[in-house]
Amino acid sequence: MALPKTRFIETTLRSPLLQLPVRSVVFELDAARVLYSPASVLTPEQLRDAGAITDLVAPSLMHTAGMKAAAAAHPSARLWGPVGVREKHPDLSWHGILGVDPWPFEAELALIPLPGMPKMNESLFLHHASKALFVTDMAFNVLEPKGLAAWMFYGSFGIYRRFAVSRLFLRFAKDRPAFEATLAKVAGLDFQHVVPSHGEPVLDDGKARLIAAFRERGLIK
Repeated sequence: MALPKTRFIETTLRSPLLQLPVRSVVFELDAARVLYSPASVLTPEQLRDAGAITDLVAPSLMHTAGMKAAAAAHPSARLWGPVGVREKHPDLSWHGILGVDPWPFEAELALIPLPGMPKMNESLFLHHASKALFVTDMAFNVLEPKGLAAWMFYGSFGIYRRFAVSRLFLRFAKDRPAFEATLAKVAGLDFQHVVPSHGEPVLDDGKARLIAAFRERGLIK
């Protein structure tokens, strides 16, 4: 599967109990190449094969573990992360904080911080060239789960073999009015596909299925 001006790098976090697919993405922008959510299990070869990278983005406090290796592989790249990332990784030199400092790629890769989640601070990204919305842990679409405890892990969060908003993710939403107001705005954006960090991309009818997933959890009307 290919989307315009994007490249997917597929990896898997492996344990005897669960194998979690993790997707990193390279965005080809007019004047930049952005590596989004570099996975902690990316190999040095995969990091080299990503090509020249100008910016590294950790879209959530739960997706920061791969930033150190990515920064070492791309020492001239600027590092971006959510509020709280400087405290979590004080050893790294952060160029900007998502949702606080000016994001220079808004016209091509729109930034959508999700408020009211101080322990996660996830940001969504809308890539205009591909008409795709990129999410990290808000929604999963792992259709072929693997691992001895996969059914229990995914089932307990309402995401077993299906595209859905994770119930675990919603536990991090402490300011529900602010969080749900932003999701209502997301539902009004112009996109066609939804690409989660975990599981298969939802192509063509991604927006309709995401809105249905929001409604299933009572997040929007």
